[in-house]
Amino acid sequence: MRNTRFILRAARPIILCLASLAPQAFATDFQATGLFTNGATLGGTLTIDTNVGTVTASDLTISGAGTFSTLISQINYGPPVFYSVVADNIAGTEEFSFGLLADSLVGYTGGDFCGDSNGGSCLSSVFYPISDPFNQVSLSNGTLIGTSGVAPEPAALSFLGTAFAVGLMFHYGSRKRNGSSVKE
Repeated sequence: MRNTRFILRAARPIILCLASLAPQAFATDFQATGLFTNGATLGGTLTIDTNVGTVTASDLTISGAGTFSTLISQINYGPPVFYSVVADNIAGTEEFSFGLLADSLVGYTGGDFCGDSNGGSCLSSVFYPISDPFNQVSLSNGTLIGTSGVAPEPAALSFLGTAFAVGLMFHYGSRKRNGSSVKE
């Protein structure tokens, strides 16, 4: 009977922690490749929470324009259109406005960027100097390929470990208060 009480006491905080893990982030990194009309290349990664359906981080690089890591906006135009994202480069001098050929990013597994080769199914992805937004360079073609899967929230995992330790402390503390000794 004592072992059952021990398990129940120690399990309470663990169960609460496991409940907090339920809405896990499904952060997936996608490798980007592409070519612009001026010969510049697209590379780097884009991180998408495929559970919620949003871009969570950008590390996209355009040769000659820098790394675009500051997410400015994103909007899902919904079926049958595309998902649009705007990111600025680190220097804050260039902007990359791109679309992904997807009705939604929920469950997204990769695919094409909107580009000149898509035949008008969405607005072409472009980059341009922020000081001259009409001086746009179009993406001829580009794709995103998934490279990773589910990533649980790190804070929830440390919380789980802490809760387990607290549960053990409560258990052994209550045994000592009741006059029991801990025997291994």
